[in-house]
Amino acid sequence: MIWIDSALLWYASYRVCRNRCGWALLWEKLALAVIFALAVKSLFLFFLVSSGIRPTAFIQMGVSVLVLLPTLLLPGSTENERDIGEKTGLIWITLLGVGILFCLSMVNAWFFPVTESDATWYHIRGMSFFNEVRFDSEWVVPQLKQYPPFVPLLFTYLIAFDVEHLKVFFPVLYVCLIIIFYSRLLLLTENRKTACLFTMILATTPYFWWQSVLPFLDLTTAVFYSSGSLYWYSWIKNKLDGNHSNQESSYALAGGILLGLAAWTRIEFLLYDLVPVFLTVYVFSRYPEEDGNAKTVKIFFLSMLSLPSIWFLNLLTFDMVLWGQVKMLGGVCLFLWFFALGWTSGKWKFSEASVRWSFIVALPAYFSLLLVLGAEPIPVWKKIIISLYRTSTVHVFYLFTASLVIFLFFEKIKDLSEPLKLLGVFLLLFLCTHLVIFTYATPKWATLGEFVYATFIQPGNSVNLSDTRGMMSIYPVFIVFMGMLPFVKRRLEND
Repeated sequence: MIWIDSALLWYASYRVCRNRCGWALLWEKLALAVIFALAVKSLFLFFLVSSGIRPTAFIQMGVSVLVLLPTLLLPGSTENERDIGEKTGLIWITLLGVGILFCLSMVNAWFFPVTESDATWYHIRGMSFFNEVRFDSEWVVPQLKQYPPFVPLLFTYLIAFDVEHLKVFFPVLYVCLIIIFYSRLLLLTENRKTACLFTMILATTPYFWWQSVLPFLDLTTAVFYSSGSLYWYSWIKNKLDGNHSNQESSYALAGGILLGLAAWTRIEFLLYDLVPVFLTVYVFSRYPEEDGNAKTVKIFFLSMLSLPSIWFLNLLTFDMVLWGQVKMLGGVCLFLWFFALGWTSGKWKFSEASVRWSFIVALPAYFSLLLVLGAEPIPVWKKIIISLYRTSTVHVFYLFTASLVIFLFFEKIKDLSEPLKLLGVFLLLFLCTHLVIFTYATPKWATLGEFVYATFIQPGNSVNLSDTRGMMSIYPVFIVFMGMLPFVKRRLEND
């Protein structure tokens, strides 16, 4: 029955993607439909559990039918599939490589049980959602209770249909990201050879692929955040290029939903969402709309903030003490709503200079505040040094793929296009946000030497640190940035 339920929900999502995402390639629409179907499923499961209704297979099937019916009335896209770039034999090598990796992930998901400690807790939460019909089960440790529910709800979905292979979703999410990555890079570069080569770089990175066989939060968040960032960039790029069309709203909607889903999976990604928010404010302050308040900006904020807000509201009903970090993130969410309402209503105006100065002042002010207030048991200056180390060396677990940045030295930065410069700034701001978050958090080890030892002598102790796993969310965007450099295009054309 789960195959029927999944097919109903996927087809409903596909019809919406076909109608609203005319800019997407065919395989991209199919992949997006899978992601949105899982998002819709998690949302309905969340409301069923919140309402005290046990999400049995029969009820879920009925909900899926109700979701499908209105989508049958949607007309198909009138845009024809585009033929982009010259054909290349590399496409078959890419398909073979990705296909083999996907099959290996599925074999692992099918035959090997859940043995990881965190994954076991997500399984327990999923069983609690289904059997106890509540989110604050006493059987779950307080730390995990406060985690957003997306991954445990996937387990609830499978448990409701008596499916024992609880890891099958994660290889599927991996291959969906690879498809979206290839499609976005192909549309941005209009070069199939570039798209194939850089897709293989992403797909075959051992650390990245390894996460596709682990039922954790990390790859799931990476799929949502990186895909959302690419659609956000496509929206902003169209604005910078002056290509105003009806595609802008759907780009903003897709990007916002996916960025919101990242925070629906790992709540701290609401802080990483501040990066596209800041750059959106900067671009629209530099190139203001004639009406002063773009409809697309409203769509972007609403779609991005809805899912995290639902979880924060749910946390308020818990009969337990909430973490200080969770309260802080709830305050950030509330601030973003307040900011979005003030900005999009036209009451607040921002100049390009004011946006730049806000960043210039904010970063040193943050670190100055940390130094003034102090932090125990580890001094702030030590935490800053450790965070700088973690931010700069974490790429070793990606087989030094960050060395692709050498391509940048073959270009004059000032000659890069404005959209490409913006994407580079996006990457830098992500790293700054990463640095800020891990400077605020208490390190796992108290000294820099212990981190160096763990990284290079006993990497098993470091490979699963949250900063290493968190970098997966920016890794695909980084590779897209490198693939778009003019130097890469020139070299591939000469070859």
